[in-house]
Amino acid sequence: MRITGGEFGGRNLKVPKSDAIRPTQDRVREAVFNIIQFEVAGSDFLDLFAGSGAVGLEAFSRGARSVTFVEANRRHLSVLKENLTLLCSTSTSDFASLVSADAYRWISTYAGPGFSIGFADPPYALGEEKGYAQVLATLAERGVIRPDGLFIAEMTAVQKAEETPDWVLVRDRTYGKTRICMWRRSVAS
Repeated sequence: MRITGGEFGGRNLKVPKSDAIRPTQDRVREAVFNIIQFEVAGSDFLDLFAGSGAVGLEAFSRGARSVTFVEANRRHLSVLKENLTLLCSTSTSDFASLVSADAYRWISTYAGPGFSIGFADPPYALGEEKGYAQVLATLAERGVIRPDGLFIAEMTAVQKAEETPDWVLVRDRTYGKTRICMWRRSVAS
């Protein structure tokens, strides 16, 4: 697995040795970042279910001001820290926050400034079980994603994008067995 663009484009990343992780494929990550390329620079990026950190590190490579990685598995967090060290000669505390927590619980209690872009890639079975309607409602209610911000979810190709108040579905694309949905939070919400 590698960073697909930006300052660290082409650099390889470590992946946790675990059946519990399914990293976002390089081509899917590249497609997502090509779509949002003009919104990434200077953004505050949230990577939920971060795993190896590939998506958040891609955002940083492409100009995100800050990245918050939320991951519950401590072994995955250890690999994420290794990837940060591999890529960054500057202090990661300047731009990166690592949170060891369940992503669903974390967003439901969040009380900080809103992020411009959020990305979630939960295990597919968990994403199908929980869906995204309640996640989107919580993101808006708790101010996790600021008004006019983006929320991007990776899911199975068969899972459908859910309509939710305060959010507008702006993209719904399938890449093989993967579906990427992007919602923009309404400014009035």
